[in-house]
Parts: sequence; C-alpha cells; structure tokens
Amino acid sequence: MKKWMILSLLCVFVFSCSKNDLPAFNKIESPRVLAIKADKPEANPGDLITLTAVISDLSATTGVQDSLQVCIDLGIAYGASATCEGNPTKFIVHSHRVLTLPGLAENWTGVTDAASFTLPLEAVIFNQRSDQDKYNGVNYIIEYTLHSPSGVNITAIKRIAVTEASKINKNLNPTFTDIFANNVSMVNLPVGAVVNLSSDLTNASAENYSIKDNQGNLKNYTEDLTITWFITDGETKYYRSLVGDVNEYTGPGTAPTARSAYILAVARDDRGGVVVIKKKLN
Repeated sequence: MKKWMILSLLCVFVFSCSKNDLPAFNKIESPRVLAIKADKPEANPGDLITLTAVISDLSATTGVQDSLQVCIDLGIAYGASATCEGNPTKFIVHSHRVLTLPGLAENWTGVTDAASFTLPLEAVIFNQRSDQDKYNGVNYIIEYTLHSPSGVNITAIKRIAVTEASKINKNLNPTFTDIFANNVSMVNLPVGAVVNLSSDLTNASAENYSIKDNQGNLKNYTEDLTITWFITDGETKYYRSLVGDVNEYTGPGTAPTARSAYILAVARDDRGGVVVIKKKLN
C-alpha cells in the first residue's frame, strides 16, 4: 500500500474517534443503571440481603420494570461469563417487576423499590472452598436488568463477598450525605454558570481490612474511595474524583423545561461498598 494511502487511513481512524465525537460517560441521556447498593456488601452465609438499584429513564412515563437474579460466582475472574444464565446456582428473585420508584415525579431517576433475597448457607456457598476463600470471600453475583418502556434493556452486575461468620469487621458501605456547590449544599441548577462540586465524603469512611494469602498470613490494607459524577444537564470537568477533590461543573445554557435536572454522586470503596446522593435541581 502506498505511503499516502496509509496516512489517509490513519487520519480517518484518528479523527473519526476524536475526543469531541465521543459521548460523555457521565451524561445521562438514555436508560441507565447507575449503581446497585446492597445493605451488606460483605455478608455471612445465610444472611438476608436488601438491594436497591439507582436508575435513570428520563423519557419514561409508566411501565418501567426490572428483573433480578442471583448466583454463586463460579469463575468470572477466570474467564466465565459475567451472568447467572447457565449457572446451576441461579435463583430468580423477580422477573419484570413493575416499579413504583423512583417514579414519574422524579423523572424515573433515583433509587428503585427494594428487593431482598437470602444468601446460600455455609455448606452450599463454601462447598470445596479453601480457608483462604472463606476468609477473603466467595463472590455472590447480582444480575440486575432495567426494562425501559422504550424497549431497551440494560443489565448491570454486582458482586457481594460472602465470608465466614467468624470474620469480624466486614465491609460496610461508605458514608456521606451531601453534595456542595461552592461549599454550600446544592439546591439550584447553575444555568449559564460554573460552580465547584464537592461532597462531605471523608477518609473516615475508608475502612482498614486484611487479605489472607495462600500461606494463611494476613496482609493489611486501607480502602480507596472514589466518587463518580452523573449529570442530566451541563457538563463536569471530571467523571470521577477522590476524597477532598473539587470537580468543576458547568451548568447548561438554559434549564430543561419538560423535566427536572439532576446530579448524582456515586461513592464507592474498592470492595463493593456503594452509597448514592441525588440532587434534584430547580
């Protein structure tokens, strides 16, 4: 192939995938599953788990549904498909449940109706598992699907660590309560203006934990915490931030007229803990 042809093809690839052509990861424009929260991100065998998802389906009016199935992880880390389909431990919690939350008044953006299920007993989930697995955790898969009335189905996967009951200091969800704009609790949409976003998430939510190696020795770590920002309008300078970081938010030129505007901050630790704060902006 001639040199000029190669250069032309390279230009096509580079410019057709330019940064400005890519959709913003954190801009909510279509049906999304933004987070899945378990009340116990690390649990004992046989525990009751209560689950909520955080979704957005801005164009929906009625008929938003969800499905939930769960199973023991049989090897996603080793190449198995990230699904409960075909898994002999699959349990269907519900299928095509009609949602009442977050509801039309919230433009179907926010926390869904809760769902609960019971984890397998120790004899089942720890069958042929090592002491190392029992201490560090056997993953239990949550497969959640949002069924939009538009016909779009969005599936998200979450994993809960199931550890031996004798283990203490199990992982908890991070704690934070508010989103700030220029250091004040955020209430209004900054139309045509720029504000600094922050939160009251602190390193006090970062828990210390240990991992058992294959020799039975414990190694100690501290969680890393991050916040992912989701918006329906305007744009943020960063998609994610760390504890104490400030994120710049540029409001839209005009406020939406057919719905409210929303900012959601999803705080995560690196072990499956999640908490979400939503701001409905006037």
